[in-house]
Amino acid sequence: MPFRAILSDLVSSVEGAEGAIFLDAEGEAVQWYAKGDSERLRLRAAYIAATVRSFRTLATGLNLGHTLYLMIDYEGARLLVREVESGYFIMLELGASANIGQALYRIQPAVARLSSRMAE
Repeated sequence: MPFRAILSDLVSSVEGAEGAIFLDAEGEAVQWYAKGDSERLRLRAAYIAATVRSFRTLATGLNLGHTLYLMIDYEGARLLVREVESGYFIMLELGASANIGQALYRIQPAVARLSSRMAE
């Protein structure tokens, strides 16, 4: 599936972004792009997948509604998580000096493109 170009475009469009990964409903990596260490990105994504599942269970139990975004600070990085659809999600790895507002703005078109590709 040609998701790598979407992830690469997202990373290059956000100041301070270091990588992005597209995960399925089970938290398995579908595709990823990293400027540097892709193994670190994939390990962080595994951690995030477990965290997202736990958070969703907690949010459902507390009737908090549906959450689209989750921002997690982890080992010197900020990890922005956004649901794409049907439990699939994208994680954008941001450095300490990254522009978070720009990341929130730029992740929207990436989500739309991923969703469109999934429908093909």
